Amino acid sequence: MKRKPSKSGFNKLLDVDTTLLSAEPLIGLLELETDTGTIELAMNRTLAEQLLFAVVEFLKAGKGDDAPTFAVERSQ
Repeated sequence: MKRKPSKSGFNKLLDVDTTLLSAEPLIGLLELETDTGTIELAMNRTLAEQLLFAVVEFLKAGKGDDAPTFAVERSQ
C-alpha cells in the first residue's frame, strides 16, 4: 500500500506505544502511530539505549521555553 506523505513532507506523530516481546533477552516493538499509518521498530536493549540517548541530546538543545526541565546523570 502506497502512503501519501503529509503536506510538510514529514509524518505527524500521533501516538507512541511499546510492546514487550521478551524480558530476557530484552526485545520489543516501538510503535509510532502517524498520520500515514503505523511504523513498527523492533528493538533490543542496545537500540533502546541509543534511542534514549538521541532523544536526550535533542531535548538538551532546547532554548527558552523549550529548555530542558530535567537533569541527566551519566555513569561510565
